[in-house]
Amino acid sequence: MTDAKDATTTASDPRRRPRVAVVATPFGFGPASKAYSIGEVLRTHWGVDVQYYGTDSARDFFSAQPDVRPLAPEAVGGTGAIDAVLNVLAPDLIRSSEEAARTYYVDSLGFMWQPSDFPDGSLLTRVHRYFAQDVFGSVDHLTALGITGVTPVSGIVAETAPTGISPGPRSVRRLLVQLGGLSNPAGRSSGEVYLALAAGLLTALRQDPYELSIAMNRAGGTFSLGSLGQARQLSGRDFHRELATCAGVLSSPGMTTLIEVSRAKCPYVPLPPQNWSQVLISRHMARHSLLGIWDFLIGPYATVDVRAPEAQKAAQVGEINQSLAGDTGYTTAYVDLARTALAEARVPDVGAPFDGAHVVAASIADDLIKGTSRCGRGSRTELKDHGTPTGEL
Repeated sequence: MTDAKDATTTASDPRRRPRVAVVATPFGFGPASKAYSIGEVLRTHWGVDVQYYGTDSARDFFSAQPDVRPLAPEAVGGTGAIDAVLNVLAPDLIRSSEEAARTYYVDSLGFMWQPSDFPDGSLLTRVHRYFAQDVFGSVDHLTALGITGVTPVSGIVAETAPTGISPGPRSVRRLLVQLGGLSNPAGRSSGEVYLALAAGLLTALRQDPYELSIAMNRAGGTFSLGSLGQARQLSGRDFHRELATCAGVLSSPGMTTLIEVSRAKCPYVPLPPQNWSQVLISRHMARHSLLGIWDFLIGPYATVDVRAPEAQKAAQVGEINQSLAGDTGYTTAYVDLARTALAEARVPDVGAPFDGAHVVAASIADDLIKGTSRCGRGSRTELKDHGTPTGEL
């Protein structure tokens, strides 16, 4: 890491550092992971005072990071004056044009939205800056939906080489299983259904000569993997250490894990999708990857109507997963394809050059430190508690 820049003096207020509130929707761990990656660049490279805000899986992710104490919803009003908001996929926290004017919005799933996600008067069209992780044609898709001025960035991930990590040799047997945060618009039951499906597949795969190291957000909570035992909740540093030493990663096909694994050049094998966004990701990967397992995974979800509301699509994915959990033929076919994929040891190719966190952070810091932002040093407004954001948009 480079030394933090001197951000303690600005043209309008030389007495304190710029303050940024970082919020993320509790949709698995992906949005919180991206928010944390950008927030840490703001803190360590630019000297910005960063405060994290999250509920459910987002708060769980933030809490697993060193020296981070995220604010609960009831504590948000006590954060003090802020200068800007970094918002990752939490439009429910943008409730006025004034709030939009100080918001730097980060969209990591821009390829999946429909016109109904941007109704007339949407405050997302009024944010100070709209960044899109430009994977699978996200920026072109958003532009076609009428979102103008979108700034494309590459993969948003944490620092490439966390200090103090000296990984041992890469294991030839141990696989990291990353199950994510298990939160989506279909509610808790969807997470329980998915774990039942994943546990059956992993139990069958465990009969191979592999050691499974299982991780998920809320690992200390009430979700259960049955006979597979307790999962761990990994900090960002722990996750990077695992990527450097495991033989490969088995994961629900979330965008964040795909990009992290791609950047680490670690072999990757997908589990079935947890939610609708992961169905779409799997479809994109099926078109670009040589692994046959992608085509197999997307087949059962072909009946889901892309035009349906997000909650309805999420519920349909959950119903399909519940059916697959009891299908022994599906389990056998998946394990055969997973074994083949593990033998081929392919690395997914997405997200390069992986500097999105730095690009977003530099834009925010440049506005705040130089005092050029509409939401800049003169705003002195407080982040209000608008409740728990739900869904992907």
